[in-house]
Amino acid sequence: MPTPELTPQETRLASFCRLLSAVYFGGALSFAAFPTLTFRIATLDAAADSSGPAATFWSVLAVGMMTALGTACLVVAARPRERRHAILPVAAAKLTCSALAAVHLLAGERSAALLAVIVADLPLFALTLAVYRAAAPGVHSAPAREAPPAEEQPKIQLKISKP
Repeated sequence: MPTPELTPQETRLASFCRLLSAVYFGGALSFAAFPTLTFRIATLDAAADSSGPAATFWSVLAVGMMTALGTACLVVAARPRERRHAILPVAAAKLTCSALAAVHLLAGERSAALLAVIVADLPLFALTLAVYRAAAPGVHSAPAREAPPAEEQPKIQLKISKP
């Protein structure tokens, strides 16, 4: 039986995820290729020591996060109807980054880099969530189903007969 065609919302989700995966993998590539430049931009300090272990540490984490997000988007793009839930970690990552940056800003830490995180990630969170929800309107996640109860089979009693 042929699979039904994707709805326009599912097609939009697949396209959105393909675009995001390109953005995230591009970000991972730039973080990996230019770790010192990335560290200087992130700290907004051209004089920062960007050749030390701190720059390497944050670059490695950024590359790992970007490849994870890009992979989740590719999983959804391949089969948006069946795998749309795989985009939820992307939304969670964007919300977490924005929330933590906001907490630091509200605590009095003045940083343009933290503000940049909120400006970039909060709209991505909202857009990701909106496209995810629009892909299956009215569909709600249900708890995992348990296997149906097995019907009790009548016991067969074997007899040994003598010829």
